[in-house]
Amino acid sequence: MSTEKHVAVLMFPFTGHALPLANLVRKLAETVTDVHFSFLSTAMSNRDLFPPSSRAELPPNIMVYDINNGLLAGHHGATMEELAEQTKMFLKQAPKSFRAAINAAERDARKKVSCLFSDAFSLPAGEIAKEMHVPWVTFWVPSPCFLSAYIHAEVLRQLWLGNSCAGMAVAEADDKALDMVRGLSLFHISDIPAHILQDPTTLPEPNFSHQLVRMLSCATAVIMNSFVEANPAPLIADLKSKFKMLLHVGCPTVSFSPLPVITSSDSDPTGCLTWLDTKDHRTVAYVCFGTVAVLSPTELSALAGALESTGTPFLWSIKENMMVHLPEGFLERTGQRGKIVSWAPQSRVLSHPACGVHVTHCGYNSVFESVAGGVPMICRPFWTDNMMNGRLVKEWWKIGVGVEGGTITKSGMVKALEVVLRSEDGKEMRKKAGELRERLVDASGPGGSVQADFMTLVELIST
Repeated sequence: MSTEKHVAVLMFPFTGHALPLANLVRKLAETVTDVHFSFLSTAMSNRDLFPPSSRAELPPNIMVYDINNGLLAGHHGATMEELAEQTKMFLKQAPKSFRAAINAAERDARKKVSCLFSDAFSLPAGEIAKEMHVPWVTFWVPSPCFLSAYIHAEVLRQLWLGNSCAGMAVAEADDKALDMVRGLSLFHISDIPAHILQDPTTLPEPNFSHQLVRMLSCATAVIMNSFVEANPAPLIADLKSKFKMLLHVGCPTVSFSPLPVITSSDSDPTGCLTWLDTKDHRTVAYVCFGTVAVLSPTELSALAGALESTGTPFLWSIKENMMVHLPEGFLERTGQRGKIVSWAPQSRVLSHPACGVHVTHCGYNSVFESVAGGVPMICRPFWTDNMMNGRLVKEWWKIGVGVEGGTITKSGMVKALEVVLRSEDGKEMRKKAGELRERLVDASGPGGSVQADFMTLVELIST
């Protein structure tokens, strides 16, 4: 077999994980054309990332392979609970599926794999790399602070238990700042997801948090879907001390350059951009909670009521099965100033001059798409890193507000909309969002930290 470099890319095909790594791999393939990349993911994920009709446009040094997802026929769902079960089944099947795909890729390319590059949540990649005696480079998609929470899980757990044993009220304990945890002083116990605070000795299976940190500490390099400039310096310093190499390559799903003008309805099938063209600058509330998070019927109705009572123009991306929970007559009463769709080209919406606020679940990719558009946020986090990201938005970058009490009420959302869209505080948030955007543009440009770390990554996989 050839001794030329061959990188096998092992995906975690759930929620917002796949696209950032796919975009980064494509950028790498275009930069080092003499390195071969074999992209390994489930058939469904591959179809979404690389539609068969467009695969001819991929760089010639990328080959796409489908792997077994470990799911039974028809076992597909979209709720958080169903996603957790799917993830468990995928990871159980992954070692066998990835090894089979790697063997096929080596046969097709006639090149032995020289490096494994995986999503950090695809934990079997570390063991496979060890067996193959090749470097393992791993990509962390959520926020850096979320990785820090995993690292300090035991300290956080003891702090949480200590607060409870000290007789604090639940609200008081949850609101306690994490001053004693290096890099996390900005955050509160209430920002840490319950699964990180669970006692691992009570779980029926090996604790994912413990496995994750143990495996990542062995990786040749941990690549962050983020910017050094966007995070508290103590947080980054602590993370650097925990890994062999830590690199920040920006957010590969986010473009800070002007997006090309759409010339076909194929890129905007629901007509969002054409509709936005009819609205005044910075007046529209864009509402989207990602692909998994779902508002309760009560919260959904309250949000609709707030949009209606304030007269706010809105573009709402909502799952069709949730529309039955909208207030009766809502669509008819708001039809002149509102638009409801099942899907929206989010990055383009947030970069449109009419977009004034993003009502969001605070997924990390979504947050930076807002920053790229200079759009402040109203935060309603749900799970995983959402709460920590919301804290960054509100208190570190100061480019958004939360919803009172953590869940949406009509009065709370009315207040949030008024603050962000129609107050001096809202103007200041927009100004700060623009300033953060410019810092990240500089970081991504020639001589910036993102470019420097990307070239280090290039050298790592190609030598």
